[in-house]
Amino acid sequence: MFSRHLTAQRLQLLQSLLIGAGASTLSLLASRAGILPQLSSSNLLPRLGILLSLAWGMAWVCGAVAQPFWRFAVLFCTLAQVLFVSHLAKTFEVSFSGWPLTLCLLTAAGIPEWIRHRAARSTELELDPSFFQPAAFRPSPTALAESARIAASLPPQRVPCTVLYCELVNNSTLADTLPPAACASFLNRLLFLYEETATAHGGRTDRSSSEGFRSVFCTAYGIEEHPEAALHAALAIRGRVQNISQECAVKFGQDLDVRIGVSTGEVLLATFGPAQKQTSSIAGETAEWAQRLAGANMIYGSRILISARTGLLGGHSVERRPIDLLQRHLPPHPPEDVFEVLALQHTLDTETLARLRLYREGVALFRARKWAPARIKLRAARPAGATDEAVDLLLMRIDEQESRATHVQTGA
Repeated sequence: MFSRHLTAQRLQLLQSLLIGAGASTLSLLASRAGILPQLSSSNLLPRLGILLSLAWGMAWVCGAVAQPFWRFAVLFCTLAQVLFVSHLAKTFEVSFSGWPLTLCLLTAAGIPEWIRHRAARSTELELDPSFFQPAAFRPSPTALAESARIAASLPPQRVPCTVLYCELVNNSTLADTLPPAACASFLNRLLFLYEETATAHGGRTDRSSSEGFRSVFCTAYGIEEHPEAALHAALAIRGRVQNISQECAVKFGQDLDVRIGVSTGEVLLATFGPAQKQTSSIAGETAEWAQRLAGANMIYGSRILISARTGLLGGHSVERRPIDLLQRHLPPHPPEDVFEVLALQHTLDTETLARLRLYREGVALFRARKWAPARIKLRAARPAGATDEAVDLLLMRIDEQESRATHVQTGA
């Protein structure tokens, strides 16, 4: 996982250097052609060094910083400094023109913004077709045996980890309505899908049954960035389950309603069971919270709910939204913020991102007890021609709060 981040940073650096070289070259050519005034230095190398350093820095900021406010703030401040230097040069009668620098900065900032805009508008992901083939995810027997050997050799200890829990909430309905052979086939395919996808992302199967599946991602199993790995595995599982679910719906009129919970924290890692059948497993509240989050999806119409700590440590790699405050521990502990995972980062289209921003603003207003503006924002966040159960639930709560306030005022 660390090597993946390192590779991404190298690509970002190379892209910034290329954009910076292109922007500085364009500015120099415009100056040499007489379109723009010349920079103060008569030597080409100092001028090229100034332009290239500024263009590379601006391209890096606009490509690496996620928040638009800070990207444009840096660009505005830099242009303001160029304007200030031009004013000082006139005051002290020094030959200096800020136009080449301005063109260089605008070009270096505009290209990453254009690339970001194009990526946001693209609604289709370029996925490797082998991703959906079982063989691509099937772990080798040697790797599985080595992982089991390492886990069994570890002494009982508490370790930080991320737990992924998948629950088939309509398991009993499928068992009662589908032909026995067909039901067993679909459930086995689903369990195989869980295990191979989680294993491909570095997880280790801890529990597997017809009702639920639990996988553990932790440093003890060689996964340093375990929250991010678990989130990517959850999204991959959600995508792959859709294919089997559609097949089941077409053949038997029942889909596979899989809900996922992800939680990060400390667990007890040890071997459990009779002396001859001991297996490495985990125990603790973190694992229980992941299972509770999987079931809580039914309240909000969501598919993947994650804990606050998972969102804090791995949320940078996905698009998520606040869903509710849930009481994880008994009072006096405060409720915990729970998030819904929507997609991988930078994969949502512009319209969806705009609705997501309205939703977040509506939730902030709702929690500030500003009911009227919260209702406006949440209604605007609804997708056109579709429902959003999380939005509908918040709107219903707003109506309840306003009705309660009216009753109190009337009684008073």
